[in-house]
Amino acid sequence: MVDTALRGQGSPRRRNRFTRTRHLDGRVNEDIDTIFEVNRRFWDASTPSKMEVGSYPLGSFREGMSTLFEHEHDELGDVMGKTVLHLQCNNGLETLSLAREGADVVGVDISDESLRYARELAAETGIEAEFLRCNVYDVPAVLNREFDVVYTSRGVLVWLPDLADWADIIAHSLTEGGRFYLFEGHPIADVYNDDGEMDGSYFDSCPRRYEEAGFGVDQEHYLTQHTLGGVVSALVSSGLQIEFVHEFPFAYWRQWDGMVEDERGRWRVPGDPIPLTFSIRAVNPET
Repeated sequence: MVDTALRGQGSPRRRNRFTRTRHLDGRVNEDIDTIFEVNRRFWDASTPSKMEVGSYPLGSFREGMSTLFEHEHDELGDVMGKTVLHLQCNNGLETLSLAREGADVVGVDISDESLRYARELAAETGIEAEFLRCNVYDVPAVLNREFDVVYTSRGVLVWLPDLADWADIIAHSLTEGGRFYLFEGHPIADVYNDDGEMDGSYFDSCPRRYEEAGFGVDQEHYLTQHTLGGVVSALVSSGLQIEFVHEFPFAYWRQWDGMVEDERGRWRVPGDPIPLTFSIRAVNPET
């Protein structure tokens, strides 16, 4: 396992539209760097409490089980011998699960505390993986590599104020013919509050400031809602070709009272009335 916080500087293949001085319009008047620094502190504070209260399947992981869902395995495909970049890897459970399947994996995250747990789990289980602390938008500057697969999943997009640059960085990080895979909470579910009542607009894409959290610690942080169409459009605009978009009636956590857990550890609303998660697979076309 390589413990690194910075890699050699590289030259991106394509222009990155992300500008560090840009200000966001809408409900907050903070620049993007400030938003990321606030969110980094939130995750540094929240990760220890989440790890301690059983928010993650640490027991089954330590027994050799993968933390990827069955459909993720099916849709992602065989990663044996593949190089994989895991963006927003959090505590590294999925990163290390992919490494267990024979992948050469680099996990990237903004939180020192999340990566501390990831490295401890790697050392404890003897799984080889590299973990890099940096902002997703800084990946081309600090990681001068291309990968066969870019993977990201579960509650990641709301922490990103800009999807156009995110998609460009994914395309930049893929080899020709490489594939991208995302499994994520469906944005329509975020329109409903804890009582299951509609609260806000699906199309409100302005970053919002919060001081209370439904998980972790109550501390200042910023979230940005993105529509499913916005996610797809960003990936297409980056030059990636969409292979599929799938919507699912199950979630990876219990979002509301009344949800029931199925036999595969997924949470559902009785009757499956709305999509709760979705997946996308895209390919970087060969020239």
